[in-house]
Amino acid sequence: MSGARGVGAEFTKAEVQRHIVDAIGASVVEPWLAAHGDRSRCVLLGVSCGANIADYVARKAVEAGKLFDPVKVVAQVLMYPFFIGSVPTESEKKLANTYFYDKEMCTLAWKLFLPEEELSLDHPAGNPLIPDRSPPLKLMPPTLTIVAEHDWMRDRAIAYSEALRNVNVVAPVLEYKDAVHEFANLDILLKTPQAQACAEDIVIWVKKYISRRDNEFSY
Repeated sequence: MSGARGVGAEFTKAEVQRHIVDAIGASVVEPWLAAHGDRSRCVLLGVSCGANIADYVARKAVEAGKLFDPVKVVAQVLMYPFFIGSVPTESEKKLANTYFYDKEMCTLAWKLFLPEEELSLDHPAGNPLIPDRSPPLKLMPPTLTIVAEHDWMRDRAIAYSEALRNVNVVAPVLEYKDAVHEFANLDILLKTPQAQACAEDIVIWVKKYISRRDNEFSY
C-alpha cells in the first residue's frame, strides 16, 4: 500500500478506498493478475515477521468489513510466524540464546518494527493471543500455519492455531520434522524434502480457496 503508516494506525474510508484502487490498478498493469486474479478471493501469505504482517492485515481487513470491497481475504498462510509474548514458551526457553534464537537480536527487531511508544512484547502485532483482542478470533479467515520442529517460534504459532480451531476457524497446523526456521525459503534448503513437501502443501491449501468449481487452476 502506498502511504506509510505505523502499526495500529487508523485509515479513513477515503484512504482505504484509495489503497484498494491502487491495488486494483496494479492488477491491470500486471498481465498475469489481470488474466487470473480474483480480488474477491485473496490469500495472504507471510514468512517469519512477514507472517505477523499478514495476520495483522487480515485482522484489519476483518475490522474494515465492506470498506475493502471488492477485495476480500478468504484465507491466509503463516509460515513460522515471528509471534512473541511477555511470557516465554517452552520452545523459547529450550532454544534461548542459541544459534536459532538470539534474544537480544529478536528484541531489537521488535524495537525497529513497533512504534517506540507502543513497544511491548504483547502488542497485538506481535502476540495474537492477548486477552480481549479485537476482532474476535472467530472472525478470522481460514489459517494454515507452518512450523518447524527446531524453531523457537514453534510453540506460540501452534498455540495460535489451536486457539483459532477452538472457535471453529479452519486452522490446520503443519509441523515439519528435523527442520529449522525458514527451512522452506532459504536458498540452501529449498531442495530438501521438507521444503519440497511444504511448497506442495501450501499450493493445495491456496488452491482450495482461490479456485472456482468450474475452473480449477493447474499452475
